[in-house]
Amino acid sequence: MSSKLKVLLTILAILVLSVSGCTIAYQIENNIIIKKATPIGIEYFKSEYDVTVEFTDSQVFDGYVYPKVNLYGYVNNDINEKVSISINYNTYEVENVGGPKWLFQLE
Repeated sequence: MSSKLKVLLTILAILVLSVSGCTIAYQIENNIIIKKATPIGIEYFKSEYDVTVEFTDSQVFDGYVYPKVNLYGYVNNDINEKVSISINYNTYEVENVGGPKWLFQLE
């Protein structure tokens, strides 16, 4: 094997490992954000609407786009009563809430 090919393969291996490491770090950071936001979302629905929710999915936006996490789930063990909440992960303040119409008519 030529020395140019060895150098090229070494550089390629370094790039692959760097990208893999960044991806893992990104996933770990997103999991931390979700774990911090989930109890906030659950407590928000409990205190503001007196309902129990379970979150089953999430979406974390990149900070350069908008620092928010969306949590998606349902109310009171009824998967047909979908809810969502957006939380700013810099301040962990609730920014937006979605759900069935009856939930918001209780206010």
